Amino acid sequence: MNWLAKLMMSEGRPKADRAFDDRRRAADTLSLAELEPAHSVLELEPGKGWFTGLLLELIDSSGKLVVQQPSALDAFFGKDARRRVERTGKPHARYSSSSWEELDAQDASIDRVIWLQGPHELWFMPQPEISFGRPSKVFSEIERVLRRNGKFLLIDNLAPSGIDQASAGALHRSVPDELKALIEATGLSLSHEDRDWIIEPDDPLDVPTYDPKAHLKTRQFAQLYTK
Repeated sequence: MNWLAKLMMSEGRPKADRAFDDRRRAADTLSLAELEPAHSVLELEPGKGWFTGLLLELIDSSGKLVVQQPSALDAFFGKDARRRVERTGKPHARYSSSSWEELDAQDASIDRVIWLQGPHELWFMPQPEISFGRPSKVFSEIERVLRRNGKFLLIDNLAPSGIDQASAGALHRSVPDELKALIEATGLSLSHEDRDWIIEPDDPLDVPTYDPKAHLKTRQFAQLYTK
């Protein structure tokens, strides 16, 4: 059994997490990001912490893990991811509830930034006074914290063709070309893209991802950027 298979089957991972591995292409995600135990990793928007659990198993004391999710998102995801990080007691892993406009890392200190099913949040305003960050500012922050040759992996829900990102954000989806333009404007370069990362033929695309027609069965795309 290779190291990746051992990681996926680790006893430290709950069975409930493993149940999502195939559907969300966990092993492929780890491979695409070229993650290593000694990396410094910043995970944005862990949600309930499914991928956080994998990162906690993978990143050892020679690396570090920062999991960052603005506290306003606790209303949607609870504090499961925070508890996962804090329960480990690992000094090289910590949780941050700061705004994504101020990423909790020093300049050029991060090897990998991982953002799964999340960039669309920058266009989602659950209430008029709540914003999760200005896209150009947040993507510039990602560029700031990455080391030279560091990588930023995003995976998000695909929007239907013919709409702009503002409209897609309301559906909790993203338009790949618009993200690419914004991210490359920071100086990062798209090094890999897969618009069929997860193929769900029954996803109607034009409904919010929480709609029963799409919930847990959205089409998703992957983009990998390099500094």
